[in-house]
Amino acid sequence: MSYRHPLRQTQTADYSSNKRQPSNASTVSTAYSNSSGAFELSRTSTLSSTNSSAYVGHKRGLSEATGMSPSASENRSSRGSPQPSPESPYKSVRQSLRPLPQPPNPSPPSYERIGQHARTQSMDVAKTTYGEYAPTATPRTSSIRPNSMVLSRSDSVNRGHSTLRNHPMQHQHSPLTAADLPQLQKSSTSQLRTLSRFAESASAEEFNITTPGQEVVGLHGRRRLQRSDTVRPGKNTVASNKGSGYSWEGRNWMDKQRQFLQAYEYLCHIGEAKEWIEDILQREIPPIIQLEEALRDGVTLAEIVDALYPERRIRIFRHPKLQYRHSDNIAAFFRFLAEVELPDLFRFELIDLYEKKNIPKVIYCIHALSWLLFRKGIVDFRIGNLVGQLEFEHHELEEMQKGLDRAGVSMPSFGNMGADFGVEPTPEPEPVESEEDRIQRELGENELAIIDLQAQIRGAAVRMRLGDTMQRLWDSEQMIVELQSRIRGDFSRQIAEYRLNMRRFAVDLQSGIRGFLVRQRQANRESFWKSREGDVLKLQNLIRAKRARDEVRMTRSQLRRGEQEVVEVQAQIRGFLSRKSLEEQKRETKTSAGPVKELQAAIRGMLLRKLVTDDHEDLGREENSIRAIQAFSRALLTRNQVSRQREALQAASPIWRALQAVARGQLLRNSIHYNKQELRSHNPQFATLQACIRAAAVRQEVEATLSALQREESSVLEIQNQIRGMLLRRKVAADYEALAAQTTKITKLQALGRGSLQRQRTGALLDELQSHSAEIIQLQALSRAVLLRNDIGMVLAELDAEEESIIAIQAAAKACLVRAKFAEKQRFFKQNMEKVVKIQSFVRGRLQGEAYKSLTTGKNPPVNTVKNFVHLLNDSDFDFNEEIEFERMRKTVVQQVRQNEMAEQYIDQLDIKIALLVKNKITLDEVVKHQKNFGGHSGNLLVNTTMVSGNQFDLKALNKNSRKKLESYQQLFFTLQTQPQYLARLFKRIREQGTAERDCKRIETLMMGLFGYAQKRREEYYLLKLIARSAKEEVDGSKSIQEYLRGNFFWSKLLANYTRSPRDRKYLRELLGPMIHTNIVEDPALDLESDPMQIYRSAINNEELRTGRPSQRPLDIPREVAIKDPETRDMFIDHLRDLREISDQFLLALEALLHRMPYGVRYICQQIFEALCQHFPREPQQNLLQIAGNWLWKFYLQPAMTAPESMGVIEKQLTPLQKRNLGEVAKVLSQVALGRLFGGENIYLQPLNAYIGDAIERISITFSNIISVPDAESTFDIDEFNDLYARTKPTLYIKMADVFSIHSMIAADLPHICPNRDDMLREIVQELGSAKNNETEMLGVTSTEIQMTLHPKLHDIEDPEAEIKALFMETKRCILYIIRVQSGPNLMDILVRPISREDDRKWHALLQEEFAEGSRTRGAYSDANTLVDIKSMSYKELKRTALENIMRLEQWGRISRHNFYQDILNAIALDIRTKSRRRVQRQRELEGVRLTLANLNEKAEWLESQRKSYDNYIEQAMMTLQKKGKKRFLMPFSKQYNHERELERSGRKPKFGSFKYSVRTLSDKGVLVSWKGYTDREWDKINLTISCDEVGVFFIEGSKGSIQIPGASAQVPMDSLLAAQFANHQYMDLFEGCMRLNVNLFLHLLYKKFYRTDG
Repeated sequence: MSYRHPLRQTQTADYSSNKRQPSNASTVSTAYSNSSGAFELSRTSTLSSTNSSAYVGHKRGLSEATGMSPSASENRSSRGSPQPSPESPYKSVRQSLRPLPQPPNPSPPSYERIGQHARTQSMDVAKTTYGEYAPTATPRTSSIRPNSMVLSRSDSVNRGHSTLRNHPMQHQHSPLTAADLPQLQKSSTSQLRTLSRFAESASAEEFNITTPGQEVVGLHGRRRLQRSDTVRPGKNTVASNKGSGYSWEGRNWMDKQRQFLQAYEYLCHIGEAKEWIEDILQREIPPIIQLEEALRDGVTLAEIVDALYPERRIRIFRHPKLQYRHSDNIAAFFRFLAEVELPDLFRFELIDLYEKKNIPKVIYCIHALSWLLFRKGIVDFRIGNLVGQLEFEHHELEEMQKGLDRAGVSMPSFGNMGADFGVEPTPEPEPVESEEDRIQRELGENELAIIDLQAQIRGAAVRMRLGDTMQRLWDSEQMIVELQSRIRGDFSRQIAEYRLNMRRFAVDLQSGIRGFLVRQRQANRESFWKSREGDVLKLQNLIRAKRARDEVRMTRSQLRRGEQEVVEVQAQIRGFLSRKSLEEQKRETKTSAGPVKELQAAIRGMLLRKLVTDDHEDLGREENSIRAIQAFSRALLTRNQVSRQREALQAASPIWRALQAVARGQLLRNSIHYNKQELRSHNPQFATLQACIRAAAVRQEVEATLSALQREESSVLEIQNQIRGMLLRRKVAADYEALAAQTTKITKLQALGRGSLQRQRTGALLDELQSHSAEIIQLQALSRAVLLRNDIGMVLAELDAEEESIIAIQAAAKACLVRAKFAEKQRFFKQNMEKVVKIQSFVRGRLQGEAYKSLTTGKNPPVNTVKNFVHLLNDSDFDFNEEIEFERMRKTVVQQVRQNEMAEQYIDQLDIKIALLVKNKITLDEVVKHQKNFGGHSGNLLVNTTMVSGNQFDLKALNKNSRKKLESYQQLFFTLQTQPQYLARLFKRIREQGTAERDCKRIETLMMGLFGYAQKRREEYYLLKLIARSAKEEVDGSKSIQEYLRGNFFWSKLLANYTRSPRDRKYLRELLGPMIHTNIVEDPALDLESDPMQIYRSAINNEELRTGRPSQRPLDIPREVAIKDPETRDMFIDHLRDLREISDQFLLALEALLHRMPYGVRYICQQIFEALCQHFPREPQQNLLQIAGNWLWKFYLQPAMTAPESMGVIEKQLTPLQKRNLGEVAKVLSQVALGRLFGGENIYLQPLNAYIGDAIERISITFSNIISVPDAESTFDIDEFNDLYARTKPTLYIKMADVFSIHSMIAADLPHICPNRDDMLREIVQELGSAKNNETEMLGVTSTEIQMTLHPKLHDIEDPEAEIKALFMETKRCILYIIRVQSGPNLMDILVRPISREDDRKWHALLQEEFAEGSRTRGAYSDANTLVDIKSMSYKELKRTALENIMRLEQWGRISRHNFYQDILNAIALDIRTKSRRRVQRQRELEGVRLTLANLNEKAEWLESQRKSYDNYIEQAMMTLQKKGKKRFLMPFSKQYNHERELERSGRKPKFGSFKYSVRTLSDKGVLVSWKGYTDREWDKINLTISCDEVGVFFIEGSKGSIQIPGASAQVPMDSLLAAQFANHQYMDLFEGCMRLNVNLFLHLLYKKFYRTDG
């Protein structure tokens, strides 16, 4: 096996593949050059060309290798010598010098070329003939770009000559395979389905463009579509194959696919008009795309008139923004059209241009005007024809086509407009070919040959330069290798030095940092203890003093009790002391032997140290020998390695030289072979030509020579002799000189010849060796094996001899490697410090997440986990501020609701008064008064601030009795909120009584106000409990499921009001919005009609509209026959498929967004299901679940599906077709929710039953997941005793009118609401008394809103477990502080662990941190009402208190020591989870309140606009209806005359008049009906005086003679009269019910007398 250095490339080229590699460095290109790779390639094409050029449709800058033909190169490679094997080492070496591979290019058609030349041989162009270049008969394998109907930039390339069109270059794109056609047939786009059907049925030739006439003018590559009977001559017609359908070029296909042709021609006509206008105006105007918009203001049209008639001064209105005054410009253009007498057929209307109703008609008018002006001679140039000469972007054509489709106008015919005006077309001159055109034509005809010649020349030049460059590099190979090795060595030394320096620096830096950290910790510790030195000393002194005092006290007491014993002890102590002194004396005598032992030990140590010193000296003396042995070992190993490498290189060098010789010989033989073949191919022509030339020349020369020789025969002979002698001498001399001058070259030539002969011999030898390669390889392997075994044996012997040294060296090497590896790890660690920190952060986060997961989901979280998340229980200022903000916004929402209600009531009252005004023709004084009372804005009707005690009617200023009633009302509302059974019975009573819809609406409003519109967590919880209890009451009252399903319950209306919140609207928008937008709104042509009869009639209508002829199909046929119609059946199947897909999308969206469904709806659905299961235990639960799910669909989802615009799902209104489509989808989904298949009533939807069955199973699982929600108590964190121990009592914002309405409603149905006599609600209602009396007593605040603080009725009823709960709360608080100080495996271990000083220090630090002044956080359970003061307790007292509480809780059975009191930790973990949920829930509540407030503000703005409209109407009515009549004439001495005279004398004349009538007169007029206490005979003597001194207030007084009747006086406001008339009350009682008046006649009298409507 041979090897070669990778840099050695002496004349080596890869001839295994003759295909030229694509050029990746083409920098110089010419206009008439083409890639030689497009035809048969030269054998010696180089790898990269810096001067290559490309020719693709006369475009510059493209690579010459874009059209390589692999087939051609493969064919040519087969003609050469056999290819070497892929494992050839030479091929791998050659591959190392190749450029990077280029992306594959499609192969162009292959051509045959006659005449080739080889490298390093010149070529005579005059003698080389090129054959014709014709495509081969082999069909193209690469994908050709189809002739699409879409105009792109690549389609607009201008092909220069027809010759090149026969060889189109191919585009690079993925082909459309046969496997893609079935997928296209399933596409929702009708054009793609039609294209796929034609592609399957038609042949490939039908799509090709064979003649230029088949292309659309101006759109190259687009097939012109026209109606024809056949696709191709000689082929069968498509119509015959497909029946009565259209062919590929049929009209239906043209209508669908040739979508932009109309837009293109129209844009060309706009361009023609633009050029004509620019010629008129002599300036530029906006481009074609913007011209339509630029013409709208009429400025350009007016400028045309001004340019044609400059003597006229036309006033042109100019403004950047379009205004109606611009129509004056258009009117001036219209006047100009009338002057030039342009026919009306060509004119346009004002709205056609100004409102863009018909812009094509405007362009058509400009074209007609240009031809008319040319015919009349006003202008001397015609409008141009630019169709086919302009090019537009694809998006421009698409936008223009969409605009034309939206406008829906017909396109005018621009074709023969010149003929319509009698203008003859200008004949086109005959083309004359100039000399330059002839040269261009001939160059174009021979362009391919020229390009190939240029490519060959460039290739030869480049190859020569490349060969010289490579030769120079190979000559300097040794020097380059040495230079590279020096550079690598220097670079390696620099790197090693840098690493050593960085290592030293890092070590120094680490030592400095460690020292600094140690010193800093020491300083901190010292400063800490110094700062606490006084406290520590004081504490130590106190402890010592106390301990000393205790010891002294104890000692004294003991001494007093045991004095005798003390004496005995003293005697014993004295004896002990004497014995001790004796023992000490004995010990001193024994210790004298110790110094002797020490002396002996010192001597032994000195001897041992001396031995160690001698060993060190011996090692020091032999140090050089040891080093020499180590160096010898290293040198031996290095020499062995170098020798082995050198032997391997020497063994491989003959093989490399032989390989080079073989390659050079092969190259030379191939070159000679190709030259011989080329010469043989031209041999006959050369021989014939040379023979003719030589024959002619020889004949002429022979004739001349013969004649001259005959005349000068003798002289010639003499001269010839002399010349021959002279020439011979010169030739000999020249030969000598030439030989002398070319001695070196001749020598070199001989050397080359010998080298060639030697290489031939070497090649023959290599061939012979190659034929015996197997035997040679085996022999070499055996030889190498023998040599290797010998070497190994010698090495093993040497190693055995130096085993100890090698072990030492290995140990040192391993130590060095370990240190290097450690240093590298340390360096890597320091370099990636940031990544390490991130990883550590990630790990800590992961651990923290796992801990939190165990806290939230685990059953028994450990102590450390709870300890790590204790801080989550602390309340920050942010939480407190959020609570305040939510309370403020909730109050604002309620106020805004009240404000909007008052505004609506005001507008309703104002509307009624205006209607009465129009009806009765009165003045507007009463209406104006009502408006002034309102104050100009609806906000003034509602008191926005809390009531102050300065008002005499304020609730805070009421008497003791009224104050007590207020407290009773607070108890009443608290009871109604927290005890849902009362209102649930009321709702059931309302349904049983059949209450009117208006009253139900009023009760619904009162209930929502009672629960604060569910804006707060507590109110929402109690409202859901009320609805659930009401639903359970209705279920319990139903005898069967059918009776329950037929019920129309009041609680569903209340729930509907609750679900109109922004939260529910947002969910419905997310659930249904994308589906409705995608399938319904954005697809206006979608029709989901499932009735075959309607589909059949629609198909007939479409056919008649399409063809313009009556359909041959009958119209009135039964559905059974209609469904058999093929078109109807296909459309019916498509509709069912669309229905199934849209329904499936809804189910998928419901499953995906199930977790986002609001909790309230899911909770009510769960409660309905549980109530049904309780009341109907024999029914299968699956059926009951289906009933609950069907209720959810009908109540919550179906209204949003059928009316999405009213539920806020979409913004725009739907068309009737779109609403019908939604109805069809809802019908299918209703069947799925009902859990039944389609039956006989929907027989044509029965094909969907298979899908319905699957959907029922899916939706059953969905319904099961919907009702799988936690209970309301855990969700809202509220229980029945929450209001009893809460620090802040619940509040309610309510109007006094609503208070009395709720009171009246409860009192009216009290027996049904409270069946028991001793019920608490009965007691509250009895204490309140009558609602009417309370309303009268609190009349001053009936129109205001108050804030009630709700509290229960019976304060002595407490939670039976209140003490246990309080104790448990106190224990949890103590445990929280304990686990923050001490740690342990479980809580019991922490509680029994003794207290250390470190624990006391941690406890004091925790107290300082927790209760420091200015702290912005509140500790956990800080709001608990406990008797324990944590701040004043020591840690020991804290643990004692916690243990006592735990013992008590264990006695009550609340906790157990069997699980190490884990119940306490579980409770704390539950509080942490609840706290987090509360924060999230508060965020949701805040978001919901903000959305609600925004919607209320929008409604307030709308009400304000309504109020303003009413005010404007009132002002206009006042201007038109108010009259100022003249003073009436009174008959002298009449009753009215005397009455007015008497009033004037007394000075009591009313401002607006006074009239006096007898009761008889009023009775005759019908105004007075009766007067109790007076008979008809007395009516003549009784008078009634009606006067008005204040607007809208009338005073009625009765008198008998001149004496006023007692009690016969009344004040009648106009409001009361109008209200009675509006309520259809016929009579009104006055004078305490004694006198009765007819309301309508009395009003008529007042209008007649006081408003003088009679004139």
